[in-house]
This record gives sequence, structure tokens and C-alpha cells, in this order.
Amino acid sequence: MTKRAVTLKSSYMSNAKWSKLLKAIAESDIKYIASEVLAKDLVCDTLWHILLADYLGNGKYTADGIAGAIRTKNIEYVIIPFESINELSRMKDLIEKIGKFEYDIDNEKLIIKIFGYR
Repeated sequence: MTKRAVTLKSSYMSNAKWSKLLKAIAESDIKYIASEVLAKDLVCDTLWHILLADYLGNGKYTADGIAGAIRTKNIEYVIIPFESINELSRMKDLIEKIGKFEYDIDNEKLIIKIFGYR
């Protein structure tokens, strides 16, 4: 993706929003498939396996569990898979409770896709 294409996308997340979201997820008892959480980088088509944790506590980084920190400002979206519709619904309720976030839910695939950019 070119730099121009990136600038045409609308940003939905800030460091503070990423931090708030990641902290709320980490502190919850909601069960998701942690080994299958993926993040799409803005500048390439790579999907990275990430940990849903605020790496340094400032919302600027999450970790991929292998290569180290990933800048949250470069995340186009995060895909969180679930084993049950109940846990997916609980995550939706948590997201709605903590703030205004841009996301899609796929009830058939049992995933939530949270957008940093769209």
C-alpha cells in the first residue's frame, strides 16, 4: 500500500484508545483463542499473530510474541476469534462499555474485527 493510500484511510484509534482497550481485555475473564489473534499492518498485507496486551503500558505497542513490539498506530485491524457465541457477545459488551470503537462482528466465524483504520 502506498503512503497516499494510507493517508486516505480514516483513523479510529489513538494510543490512549488502544491502551484502554488492551487493558480492559487483559483484565477481563473473557475467553478468546489467544493463539489465533491476528493484526493487519497498514503498510503491508501481512497478518501478524499478536498478544492482546499493552506492551509498555502507554498504548503505543503490542507484542507479536515472536519478533517483539508492534506499533499500534500501524495496525489497520485486529481479528479476535472465539470458541463460543457467548464469549464473543461478552467481548462485544465489554467493547461497548469502555468506549466508542469501530468494529465488525461475524457470528458465523465467531470473530470480532476491531479497526484502527478503515
